[in-house]
Amino acid sequence: MDQIGRLLGYLKPYRKQVVLAVFLLLCVTCTPIAMPLVVRYTIDDVLPHKQWNALNHVFWMIIGLYAVRGGISFALNYLLGWLGQRVVFDLRFQSYRHLNRLSLSYYDTRQTGKIMARLTGDIDTIQYMVSGGFVTFLADVFSVIVLLVVLFLMQWKLAIAAVCVIPFYVLNYKLFIRHIRPLSEKLRERWDALLGILWEKLVGITVVKAFAREEFETDNVMQTIKDNFDLAMTQMKLNRKLGAFAQVIRALGTGLVLWYGGALILKRQMQIGELLAFNGWIASLYDPAVRLVDFNVTLQWAGAAVDRVFETLDTRPEIVDAPNAISVQEMRGAVEFQDVNFGYDGEHPVLHDINLKVNPGEMIAVVGPSGAGKTTFINLIARFYDIQHGKVLIDGIDLKQIRLESIRRQIGIVSQESLLFSVPLKENIRYGRKDATDIEVLQAAKHADLHEFILNLPQGYDTKIGEDGIKLSVGQKQRMSIARATLTDPRILILDDATSALDSKTEANVQMALERLLKGRTSFVIAHRLSTIMNADRIVVIDGGRIVDVGTHSELVARPGVYQNLYNEQYKSAREHSLEALLA
Repeated sequence: MDQIGRLLGYLKPYRKQVVLAVFLLLCVTCTPIAMPLVVRYTIDDVLPHKQWNALNHVFWMIIGLYAVRGGISFALNYLLGWLGQRVVFDLRFQSYRHLNRLSLSYYDTRQTGKIMARLTGDIDTIQYMVSGGFVTFLADVFSVIVLLVVLFLMQWKLAIAAVCVIPFYVLNYKLFIRHIRPLSEKLRERWDALLGILWEKLVGITVVKAFAREEFETDNVMQTIKDNFDLAMTQMKLNRKLGAFAQVIRALGTGLVLWYGGALILKRQMQIGELLAFNGWIASLYDPAVRLVDFNVTLQWAGAAVDRVFETLDTRPEIVDAPNAISVQEMRGAVEFQDVNFGYDGEHPVLHDINLKVNPGEMIAVVGPSGAGKTTFINLIARFYDIQHGKVLIDGIDLKQIRLESIRRQIGIVSQESLLFSVPLKENIRYGRKDATDIEVLQAAKHADLHEFILNLPQGYDTKIGEDGIKLSVGQKQRMSIARATLTDPRILILDDATSALDSKTEANVQMALERLLKGRTSFVIAHRLSTIMNADRIVVIDGGRIVDVGTHSELVARPGVYQNLYNEQYKSAREHSLEALLA
């Protein structure tokens, strides 16, 4: 309930609209109370005395009553729809903004599909609660209170007969809700899990098809859907039983009213019109009572959605600016690791005792076996994660004392997995620097050996990438990332195996462009092809999360160790391929 209170807090900026909605709600709620009075007047006064003029008045009274109700209902529903959409707008905006602020560690432990479920399905449920559920609840509460007052004022004995069944409503609810609530929470968790699975399998559809696992994955998803179906049917069965018993209790109450009211008419203690009016009010009393029971079920479902949305909003970023963090306008590019230890969970170290000092403008190649910790090592430079022990310094300043925006604005990264967005090519290149001119975008594309390829496309630089645009090869995507990094003119450049997907000719062209780009900048280059980093100022060899050797290519290849082994393996493989090609 605390979270529901927080949700209602989103309506505070719209107090005037809420007050107007409450007023309109009261007006709409009063119209059903007036209708039985018209019925009573017609049967007890108009018809017995054959008042034709009064009968005409009754006709126009009914038309006017429902016309007014229709107009007020339209205004109310429009206003409530606006309030619901406004709360959803605020929640989605804040949730997305907050997700962008969260650290990478948050995404490392959560499925993308589950995160998407919170931004879509959960917030849609909240919208229903704001624009429909809460309003119906308030209307029903008001109706019950007003109708009880009217009933007791009109005929208190008959009113007692009508309300004596209400405790059975409460008992009915208590018996079923203890089973319905946990089912609602479990069902919502299952659907979130299903979205996560679907997202994962659709993103990896190439792998699924490559291993001919379509039927296997279909069966797995079908089983998950079937489990959800069974759970939903169990919940629906309980809901319908709850509603069915409520209807029986309602019938009991209506029967008591008609029986006792009929007895009063036979004793001439009540008129027929009064009984019909009373019965109309009873119908208006029991309907809200049944909905109030149903609202509690809906509230449990929506409450789980609210909890998940606010759980995301309450998650604090692990990487934040220190209170006294400074902004470095122009870095020289000196980087230093001092006794650095790091583990993603804080308990199992991935990097151990890392010490390295890099001078401005120096090119550092990082090599080692797969899983040695190379990518983790360079991720610490951009402060994607915080270290548990030691320091990482840029220009002699601890990274934790520099504003994040100041760090990342001056670091360019080209990773193994080049992510592009469904926008025109030039906007993808311009992504890191929105004020770049078209001439600068074109020059960056030339540096990445992309210009000729783009010019041959139907719309050139305006060609769109993505579902409704062109599809790029892995190599073309990497060149796009290189162009993007080139345009930002970074002081520190990180290349995470950036040329791994390029053919020999393209790699040679891009390598020349990279050499121009690297000049004068501090750079860290992860490479599996040792031929691409032989000219590095220094090569750092990482194995098992430790720096095991540092030196130039000629120094490292001359002494036994990890680098010499890697070089010999690649040289042997290259020589065997060349021999096979020659024999072919």
